[in-house]
Amino acid sequence: MINNAQASASGVTLADHTKDQFDLAIYSGLYAAFYYMQACYPYLKENGGSVINFASGAGLFGNYGQCAYAAAKEGIRGMSRVAATEWAKDGVNVNIVCPLAWTAKLEQFKAAFPDAFKANVHVPPMGHFGDAEKEIGRVCVQLASPDFKYMTGETITLEGGLGQRP
Repeated sequence: MINNAQASASGVTLADHTKDQFDLAIYSGLYAAFYYMQACYPYLKENGGSVINFASGAGLFGNYGQCAYAAAKEGIRGMSRVAATEWAKDGVNVNIVCPLAWTAKLEQFKAAFPDAFKANVHVPPMGHFGDAEKEIGRVCVQLASPDFKYMTGETITLEGGLGQRP
């Protein structure tokens, strides 16, 4: 199971965020992942499945103009670590991926919020943005494979070197 979609009002500063904008990110991200994980749990348990939840560097690094998005993604990371602890006994592993890939949504973000884009989105040390299928998708396929069943509760940054953490 992969949770990766989320709406948000990125580009709006914390001081200018409305409750509706904040709710959009929390409900489409955190609550959606919560309900989906609960609904899928019996099937994951039955088959020893894997969960991969997408989070973001926005939460890890406190990106400008992304308070609601960052809050939702960090909530997803916390919930994922709890699920990793609780579901491990059932053979279900849960991991988090923080990707940076050039997508249509990132292009839309650049056009709609040029200041936030300039403040937050930089070419990674690898010299290019990730390819969603080859450089993000293939890692997710591996995370869901039997070779990675012992890994659970981990956050993996796939940001071409931008996501380095101590």
